[in-house]
Amino acid sequence: MTTAPALAVRSSDFIAAGLDDRSLRRLRERGRLARVVPGAYVDADLWGRLSDRERYVTRVHSTVSRLQGPVAISHWSAAAVWGFPVPDAWPESVQVVDPRRASSNSIPTLHRRPGILPPDEVVDWEGLLVTTPSRTAADLALISGFTDAVVVFDHCLFKGVLDPAIVRGLFDRRRTARRRRSALAALDFSRAGAASPGESFSRVALASRGFPEPVLQAPFADHRGPIGLVDFWWPERGIVGEFDGDVKYTDPRYTRGRTAAEVVTEEKRRQARLRAVPEVRDVVRWDYSVARDPDELARRLLAAGLPRVNPRARLPRWS
Repeated sequence: MTTAPALAVRSSDFIAAGLDDRSLRRLRERGRLARVVPGAYVDADLWGRLSDRERYVTRVHSTVSRLQGPVAISHWSAAAVWGFPVPDAWPESVQVVDPRRASSNSIPTLHRRPGILPPDEVVDWEGLLVTTPSRTAADLALISGFTDAVVVFDHCLFKGVLDPAIVRGLFDRRRTARRRRSALAALDFSRAGAASPGESFSRVALASRGFPEPVLQAPFADHRGPIGLVDFWWPERGIVGEFDGDVKYTDPRYTRGRTAAEVVTEEKRRQARLRAVPEVRDVVRWDYSVARDPDELARRLLAAGLPRVNPRARLPRWS
């Protein structure tokens, strides 16, 4: 499912309606308009309500709609359109593939990359071309490190929008790509059970410190009925691992009308039920900062009694 851009109005449309550059400047100064990119504006109140992703998608649409020729929105710009997670922050520049170019060209607002655009690797989005989810994921894996590629692949598999066979075919056609080995390793490592970037970062951290691979999204129940799915489960040791992202306490999709305090109370009750399950010896919880700190995550799991199967494990240097 794609993310729709906010409706941006070009300065030429304002001028056609009788406003000049001075009037536009006054509207901006009064907080009535927000500039998306030079020459394109949206209602300031609407802009203030948009998420970082929605703002970036609006900038992408406003920028690419002005370009000439058969370009396609690609890489992190396509990821924003498709709703992929970004490991840190959305880039400042808009990213496209331009088949007419022989080399990359970048200015602060636009990054053009060379490449072919077969019809089955692009789709129409709001009147523009955007690379498909599989092509987008493959492109990102070839410019990103191992961990970021895993975050993207995990998300796509969890959402059911990626065909690994298609991605492998794309990698086969780019045998000279510098990060091809890392990208293939990330695809092999990816799993459909990782429901968030924090869980993906956790998976990479666990593997990099030699812990056994956990069962993902394992269901638990007691005499009262279903308790729910847990993020990580090591049945041989009876250890449950739970990643706690901030969205669990702030995003309306998860809070469902509850306050943050109510969510915390329900989480405590849920954890108590989990600990009461006979097979469960311990429940270990961690947040985003720990998910991105393999040594701290290892310390917590070792303290809970989860042994490493390979204490010397480290991700390959090219990862």
